[in-house]
Amino acid sequence: MLKRLFLHFIGGAKIRVGADHISGATRVLFELGLPSVFGARGRRGRTVYLRLCDLDAFSDACGREGVEFTVIKRYGAPEFLRKYGRRWGLIAGAVLLIAAIFIADDFVWRIDVVGNERIPDSAVTDQLDALGFRLGTRYKSVDFDKLHNRFLLASPDIAWIAVNMKGSVARVEVREYMAGGGDEPQDAANIVADCDGVITQVSAICGSPQVKIGDEVKKGQLLISGMVEYEGAGGEIVRARGEVFAEIERTIAVSVPLVSTETVKTGVAGTDFGIKIFSKTIFFGARGRIDTSSCDTITAEHDVTLAGTVILPIKLIERRYETSETRTVTRTREEAAAEAYRLFKLEFIEACRDASLLSYEMTDGISEDGGAYEIVCRVKVIDDIAKTVPFEVGE
Repeated sequence: MLKRLFLHFIGGAKIRVGADHISGATRVLFELGLPSVFGARGRRGRTVYLRLCDLDAFSDACGREGVEFTVIKRYGAPEFLRKYGRRWGLIAGAVLLIAAIFIADDFVWRIDVVGNERIPDSAVTDQLDALGFRLGTRYKSVDFDKLHNRFLLASPDIAWIAVNMKGSVARVEVREYMAGGGDEPQDAANIVADCDGVITQVSAICGSPQVKIGDEVKKGQLLISGMVEYEGAGGEIVRARGEVFAEIERTIAVSVPLVSTETVKTGVAGTDFGIKIFSKTIFFGARGRIDTSSCDTITAEHDVTLAGTVILPIKLIERRYETSETRTVTRTREEAAAEAYRLFKLEFIEACRDASLLSYEMTDGISEDGGAYEIVCRVKVIDDIAKTVPFEVGE
């Protein structure tokens, strides 16, 4: 392998020697002392790799010995210069491309943002741009600790950021402030019932409890008041906090029709390929021959690396068009029942999540009109029904 790679630098020739002339060619190579690499042997003969500079000597010796061979191709740097040596624009372009690849390792050619869910990528890159970190920035002159601190000061919705360089690609990792995080609001609020139920436990951390164990409450009923009165000492308005557990009933209803209309995928109509350089995307393909109005579009991006390590500022884009159609699906009773129980299991788990299950009653079977398989389940659980509702305080 190393010898064949070396031939690409100094110039090589790939020849094929017929099956009847392999021994003669081997003798010629041995007598001339020519370095060579033998390839696979097949029915048509054997492949041999020679230095390009030895080809003439080998050809003359084979002519004298009556050995026949065929030159398949000439390759390597000398052959490239022979073909394209006068096309200075091509050579200059190749040199500039190679130089750009090595020089680009000092500059930002691409910015990828990860870890964000609510905040769009553009908001992150725009803020970095305002701080002087953008495409084309020479990142080796960037103080990343200072950049991180300035970004956080200017971005109240971001809790953490890290910019890591891999080749010419900046990988920006962010963490958003979670909803409900930070300091707890201090405005006045009551706690009311989120649903109907029978109280089993009241734990008031702040506020005045308005119900007791055994009380039956309705949705929206006041459970813990934010207006606290002290006997003989007036009162105050606070933000009520606490937990109120109650025995509640939930109904799970699942219906799977025996005959339904569904959209199913039928295949791939076509695929477009393209490249993305910086923020510009160029597609190559036959998109004009594809009716994309009736297709689902799935786009995938792939990094381009040099020698498997250096990430280039280019992405390969694959855009696939999948066709679908509306079909009438007919299920047997058993198939509808299986699908209904699959859906029921998911809803049952969700209904009992973070709650204590007390009991359940379930009915299942074909509906009265005979068009669907139905499951109805009534579950009794103990769960926290406390819901915080702020209120305004008058002057």
